[in-house]
Amino acid sequence: MNLKTGDTIIVGMDGGIESTVAAYLLKKQGYNCVGITVVFHEEDVEDHGELLSAWLPDDLEHVKEICKVLEIPFYATNASDLYFDKVVDKVVSARLSGKSYEPMVDRTTVILDTLLSKREQLGASVVATGHYCKVLKNQTTGMLNLYRANDLEEDDSYYVSKLDTHLLGFLHFPLAELREQEVLKVASLIPTKFNLEKKERREKRLAFMQEEDLSQIVEKYSAPTLRKEGIVLNYFDSGTVGDHLGIHQFYLGQVKIPLKGKIPRDKDSEVLRIIPSTGTIYLEKTEKIKFDRAYLIDFNAEDNLNRSLPLSCYAMLGPRKEVLKCTIQFKNNGSVLIIFDKEVQGHLGRGQYVVLFNKKGIGARVIGGGQVRISGFLDNGEFRTLPKNKDEEEELETEEKMKKKDLGF
Repeated sequence: MNLKTGDTIIVGMDGGIESTVAAYLLKKQGYNCVGITVVFHEEDVEDHGELLSAWLPDDLEHVKEICKVLEIPFYATNASDLYFDKVVDKVVSARLSGKSYEPMVDRTTVILDTLLSKREQLGASVVATGHYCKVLKNQTTGMLNLYRANDLEEDDSYYVSKLDTHLLGFLHFPLAELREQEVLKVASLIPTKFNLEKKERREKRLAFMQEEDLSQIVEKYSAPTLRKEGIVLNYFDSGTVGDHLGIHQFYLGQVKIPLKGKIPRDKDSEVLRIIPSTGTIYLEKTEKIKFDRAYLIDFNAEDNLNRSLPLSCYAMLGPRKEVLKCTIQFKNNGSVLIIFDKEVQGHLGRGQYVVLFNKKGIGARVIGGGQVRISGFLDNGEFRTLPKNKDEEEELETEEKMKKKDLGF
């Protein structure tokens, strides 16, 4: 959308440096800015404030003070109900079902959808935020696409990618061409104080689904019968490691295993599989966990994408992660097969959100994103989701001995 001096722009404000600088730059450019803070998680703050602190905007009085300094009006809007449905409920469901989930993506979508819903009411042309990403128009097709920012370390395109593409025309990202150091220089011109614990807040957000205290929120919003107790087993030989107090205390890739009592175990193992129906947790050595392909479902792609042929691209398997070269094949019902160029160590759990880009580096275009349905690897032409266990390895060893015997070795 072409903006004109004097146009009204809603600026999503959370009290941080990025949103403040975004509003400051737009005001300097002659736009009529309105600051809005989206509030949620209100009823959980008292009980779980420390756990949720990284997710919340700064104190509303602080945001209000920033808007006063910038000489722009300030409003707060409550999105707690929408946030519960789109984020909290999925967090609880993921822990109870043994799936992966990236809440920051849906959190971002809730914030942007809420801000966009106020656009017509306030007579605003667009909504602006402090996200580092770009929206550019394809001059050939006329379509709008989302791109990675100039500062790859700060790039937020992964988080924004789930938003419906038809809404991109109503978004504006003033920091798209800037690097963090340039943003900090602009921030130094604004006579207000900021929360400078940005890296700590980011680390907490990235590690949210792995927090031990998350089990308390799951307990608050789920029935005890869904939090089945059970046993922890070694996947390789089915040996018992110990008992546990509920599947909601576990997640894929977990290395710190909460057991009843202090029981010695293999420190090089992690959670490989969670079976909610029986309460069984399987551990496996980290070095044995791998994948080289995955199926995505609910794939949200750019409108002008040619789905008839395989496509070479790059996959981001989680926020702030390095992109991996791969080839994708489009299947029926909005599903996509990803085949990675190289085998990848670690987990790619069911439910994890994956974003695909057309290239690596600055200005890479978002092709689309979807949830992992299943991941695994090929072993002698056979698709497997789990490594071989002891029985399978012994069976393979026996078969190889028989082959050698038949050949006279």
